[in-house]
Amino acid sequence: MKKHFIRYFAASVFALSAALSAPSAAETTIRLGLQSVPTDVLYQVRDWGAPYDLKTDISTYSSAGDSLKAFLAGRIDVVSGGAARLVTMAAMQPEKFFIVAANQYGGDRYGLMVGPDADYKTIDDLKGKKIGVVSGSGAHGTFMVYLQKNNLPVSDFQFVNMKVEDIAAAVNRGVVDAGLAWEPQVAISEVNGVTKRLISMKGISESPNFILASRDYARSNPDGLAKYIASLIDMSEFISSNPKEVGELIAAQIGKTGIAMEPKAMELAVSRIVVDPRIEERLLDELPPIAEPMISAGRIKAMPDFKVLVNTSFYEKAVELQKARNP
Repeated sequence: MKKHFIRYFAASVFALSAALSAPSAAETTIRLGLQSVPTDVLYQVRDWGAPYDLKTDISTYSSAGDSLKAFLAGRIDVVSGGAARLVTMAAMQPEKFFIVAANQYGGDRYGLMVGPDADYKTIDDLKGKKIGVVSGSGAHGTFMVYLQKNNLPVSDFQFVNMKVEDIAAAVNRGVVDAGLAWEPQVAISEVNGVTKRLISMKGISESPNFILASRDYARSNPDGLAKYIASLIDMSEFISSNPKEVGELIAAQIGKTGIAMEPKAMELAVSRIVVDPRIEERLLDELPPIAEPMISAGRIKAMPDFKVLVNTSFYEKAVELQKARNP
């Protein structure tokens, strides 16, 4: 599959938001900022909020950087944020949000790709080579941890900042020797023979994404927030129980926009992502190690108090709602 398929994947996500039907006026409304990742596409395939009388007003973004800007500007109520970006927000604007749930995580969703016919066998073979990355992304940060754990100096590699949708094509055409991306870009390019995955970041860190809610919305509409998290629990259970169907649903939904997508690629992508809204201590424990080098580099002034930002009351209420609906 060529570069335009990956571009179309991101574009198709934008088109999906228009497909949601308008619920009744009695329903609670929540404004969501979603990204072009499989789980966010799946959230738009079905009206997951309907069983909880929840209207979802969805805006879609190509990256977390864009969605977080909209979140801080007050244009959306809920957004997902990767660990590195969350650390920055916690240091700069902690009064703006609560951490209310986990979103997706797992190092296996980050893959280092090389050309389909490349002779590279290990990371050592890429020393001195160009690697395409999205600077500042969770994938980039996790790869830095990977290099550190394997005693590989960052200076051994040449990093080229790129848009994630351009990376696989750049690898295939030899613009860069390798590229670091996240799902579904890696699975799409693999299944279509554009690249092959050399290594993943599995076991390096969970690199969690968290669900962030604006404090204004959380305080004014706590029931709406709990309903949204309950709908995420429903979706996470569906993903776990029906990976093949999930792949088919995502591919079919993208197909409605006129873009052919292999269900196998979507199934593969989802199989590499852990989706569970429950906030675990081990996920929060990954935040301080990310903050430490930021403090040393002067990017933030001090270690944020992450525990103050965590509010599990909405998740706990969501569990009750979800169990009541699925006894």
